[in-house]
Amino acid sequence: MAKADVADARLAQALERFPEAAATLRRLAGSNPDFCEICEEYALARQSLAVFEARPDAAERPEIGDYRTVIAELEGEIDRILKEAGQDG
Repeated sequence: MAKADVADARLAQALERFPEAAATLRRLAGSNPDFCEICEEYALARQSLAVFEARPDAAERPEIGDYRTVIAELEGEIDRILKEAGQDG
């Protein structure tokens, strides 16, 4: 997989959430390893949430609330970084 493809795979969830900031997200992913880590954590959290939400016992799963909290915190962090980079999220 090419370097750009790997970056896009890590960014897919962030690009979906912040489509208006796509160029800035891609630039940050290419230049900021800490940002890449946040995007990777965000993608994993969203994927995990989807798994728990798809379970038949989803209404009883405390993990759903936990993942939603983590996702909101990571979205806040991504938004903060975008604002510092001069791009409103």
